[in-house]
Amino acid sequence: MKRIALLAFAILATVSLKAQTDTLRLSTLYTTHLIFQSELAYVDISNKAIAAKIVDSSKNILAIKAKYPFDYTTTVSALESDGNMHTYIVCFDDSPSDLVIDLRNGSPRKAASVQRSPSVQAPEVAQQRQRLFHIADTKYHLTVCCEEILVSNDVTHFVLSLRNRSGISFECGEAAFMVESRKRSRRSLDYQKTLPSKSRYGTLSTAPSKTSKVVYTMDKITLSNDQVLRIYLYETGGSRNFVLTLTAKDINNAGRLL
Repeated sequence: MKRIALLAFAILATVSLKAQTDTLRLSTLYTTHLIFQSELAYVDISNKAIAAKIVDSSKNILAIKAKYPFDYTTTVSALESDGNMHTYIVCFDDSPSDLVIDLRNGSPRKAASVQRSPSVQAPEVAQQRQRLFHIADTKYHLTVCCEEILVSNDVTHFVLSLRNRSGISFECGEAAFMVESRKRSRRSLDYQKTLPSKSRYGTLSTAPSKTSKVVYTMDKITLSNDQVLRIYLYETGGSRNFVLTLTAKDINNAGRLL
């Protein structure tokens, strides 16, 4: 009997050592992305005020945000396929400082925070005439397009637009920028890296029969020929999601902002 009790205690101790607890601050305006070491096997959302989704193309990424403001704390738990358990105490924050949390090194590592104040050049960039037409994703009577890529002093500006031809408004969360392997193969190790934004100007949330535009500002980006930059856009509280794929040629041919 004592052996059984000691064995049970040892198992519980092992699980508790693997479990990680942290505080997660969520907003209704911005989507937070958690990047785990391995694919997610289970996610528990304990409160209806929170919306979460495992990214289809990357099973180790959890996109999460608040559906509406709340004045209490709740929890979110995620179990990885390798057995690691993560539990977060969740609270509401109008403007959370960390939108990308990378756990692939075994412990929480918060990416550079998104600056809420837009770049001085962002309004000027938003007024640029559309130069790119081949980087787009059209479905659900919605069209998302990367209209322009501009570089100034090693700072890259991405101009994204959304045209809503449907009869339903589209509420867009924060975009996720991921550098990934161009071709995915079971025989090779896929490369994946999240790029944090420096600032954002505008929004892609769009009313029916309207067009919206947003400018994301990022540090210098370089890609090898076997890599692509994918921009993931998620609908808040819905399933109309989009992916834009940019090649090394697209990045290298970026225009210059004088």
